[in-house]
Amino acid sequence: MNNNVSDQKLSGKELAALEKDAAKTLELGAKKWYLIAGIVLFAVALVLPHIRGVMGWQVLTLSDVAADAGITLGEYGFYWLGTIGVFLLALGTVVLKRTWMAWMAWIFSCVTLVFAVFAIWMRQTTTSTQINFVNVGMMCGVIAAILAVWGLSSVILARSDRQMEIAGLRAENPDLDGVAATQRALLAQQQSSPQDNPLLVDDRRARIARRREREQDAQGEQA
Repeated sequence: MNNNVSDQKLSGKELAALEKDAAKTLELGAKKWYLIAGIVLFAVALVLPHIRGVMGWQVLTLSDVAADAGITLGEYGFYWLGTIGVFLLALGTVVLKRTWMAWMAWIFSCVTLVFAVFAIWMRQTTTSTQINFVNVGMMCGVIAAILAVWGLSSVILARSDRQMEIAGLRAENPDLDGVAATQRALLAQQQSSPQDNPLLVDDRRARIARRREREQDAQGEQA
């Protein structure tokens, strides 16, 4: 179907279906660079030390080196969730531009940030090792998750140009469903007869008069 729907004569139902279909695909625009930066930075984090002597990829793969270093559950969770959300799903979003994948990447990336807090706290309070702080790899991973969340939030909460175009055509299309037709009729009535619109009526004088009457009645009762 031709992408320029404005040149086609489509019914309201067809336009609604097109708008729903358009919502399934994202227009990343410049926001894709936040995602790409997050993807690259998380990949770099995996080859940097998480703590002294333990690389990020060794935590991710449940290696004996990580186990011997006393890696905590929060730290394991951070790398697992980050790999799924910040790396794999975000990469899929950049390539495929599917809305459902962007939502999944956003959810996993947000949970990754939550686990980052747990990981840092558990590392600082662990008694199984003398190393109580994370290294540069973990910090890179946290920044990557922040970039992914920021970029994904900007993308999934915005309407694409195609969605806005179709929504405008639906508003102008005379072939409306019952609810849309009622809304349009009500809006037209309010615009043509603003004095009948309760939101636009200036009743300040009437309210002042009623207040004065109440004050006079109160004064008469006191007299």
